[in-house]
Amino acid sequence: MPACGAGFQPALVLTLAILAILLTLPGCGRKGDPLPPQIRRADATRDLTVFQEGPEAVLSWSYPSMTSAGGPLPDLEAVEVWRAPIPLGQEPLGATAEDRAMRGRLLEAQGERIALLGSAGLDDATRGPALSLRDDLDAWRAVHGAEQPVVLWYAVRTICCGGRPSEYSNIARLVPQLPPPAPQDLVARPEREGIRLSWLSTGNTTTIVERSGDGQEWAAVTAEPVTVPEYLDARAQQGRQWSYRLRAVGKTDGEGRVVGEPGPVVAVDYPDLYSPAPPTELVCLPEETRISLRWQVARDAAGYRIERRVGGDDWQMLVELHDRAEFADEAPPVGALTYAVRAVDAAGNRSEPAECTALQGITR
Repeated sequence: MPACGAGFQPALVLTLAILAILLTLPGCGRKGDPLPPQIRRADATRDLTVFQEGPEAVLSWSYPSMTSAGGPLPDLEAVEVWRAPIPLGQEPLGATAEDRAMRGRLLEAQGERIALLGSAGLDDATRGPALSLRDDLDAWRAVHGAEQPVVLWYAVRTICCGGRPSEYSNIARLVPQLPPPAPQDLVARPEREGIRLSWLSTGNTTTIVERSGDGQEWAAVTAEPVTVPEYLDARAQQGRQWSYRLRAVGKTDGEGRVVGEPGPVVAVDYPDLYSPAPPTELVCLPEETRISLRWQVARDAAGYRIERRVGGDDWQMLVELHDRAEFADEAPPVGALTYAVRAVDAAGNRSEPAECTALQGITR
């Protein structure tokens, strides 16, 4: 007879083989080295910009919203704003890691924190999805003087997670200059298409056109400065008084700009005397027992006057003031039909007609 247990040797060998394989697998049977705790901090700002407006430096950057690991930032505590005067011509402007590290050391050695935006400060500085801060350059000159030309470096740091600061942002550069004088002889003339502005430029500058109406704050009417000494404000509403003023924009070192103080204010009445633009793309579509009209919405239209005539007969008004850019003539007469659609503005001014034709009940 075989020895006791001899019949179980193959099973024992298989079991031992499986245990050996499991012991060689990563993480099986033993714990790995403990991972260091993840230190959460805010991501560094990368889009800080600065330009000069009158005697102030205007900084702008995106509202902090991410951690350095790419996650959301739910516990923003504050934002630091730093400024450092660097002698002009002595900046390390290279793109290597060593250059960036040198700029960081120079910022900390030469700079100072000029603002700490806490909860209330962040609310005051918020402009939509961005933060904005103004630095008084006259006050800085009064304290530090200006013995030699300098470039001002600006940077920001985000503080979160129990007082932990982020890395410094990109450095925004500004070479302070005397702002250019405002453009002269501004003239505003109301026209059918809008209010046309013209002026005399001052030197090699571009122009910011600002508008205000009914006590509203001043706001630029274009995203970028105007490069020619005239502008048509086609978005000014009729039936109101508008005020305009101009600022000259000069170039500073690099891609920077300096914006001058605003010039004299010019007010202009824009009476609602001009008819709106006529409807476009008007079509007449016969549909069994009715005719459908469709057209594109006309700018400044409060409604549409719709007329019809048969052959060479007189015009018949169908609707005095229709509120949509479509109309169905449910009971058209037999014959060759012509439809006219006029845009009507809030003051009752009518546009030139847009016309289309259709045949009703006639076999070609």
